[in-house]
Amino acid sequence: MNADVARLLEDLRLLGPSGLERAVEAWRRAGAAEDAVRTTAEKRAEDDPEWREAESEVFRIAQGEAWLAVDQTDRDSAVDAALDALLAVLEREKLDTGEYRRLAAPMAAVLPWLLSGEAEDLYR
Repeated sequence: MNADVARLLEDLRLLGPSGLERAVEAWRRAGAAEDAVRTTAEKRAEDDPEWREAESEVFRIAQGEAWLAVDQTDRDSAVDAALDALLAVLEREKLDTGEYRRLAAPMAAVLPWLLSGEAEDLYR
């Protein structure tokens, strides 16, 4: 598993309910703009064993105490934000900068390293 995927999974384990809620809000704002990017990236990733392994881990993490403290609808949105970030990390070399940002930005609301080198953009 690559280092960025491992870091993302570890950070997801450490998120508390307030962090999850911030990610949910950012994911909902991003909404439809990332749908096309997500669909394309998912098609490329679905045959990747690293994607399948990490996706399963995201679902295991979502069964943790902090994640279960968030209501089901928000938890589902947080999982979607986490999966989008995972796609972004795994497909980074194949995505243009805008596509990467659209997928990673919601989770970057609580894990800013996902947009490393772009920190100034977070304060606009």
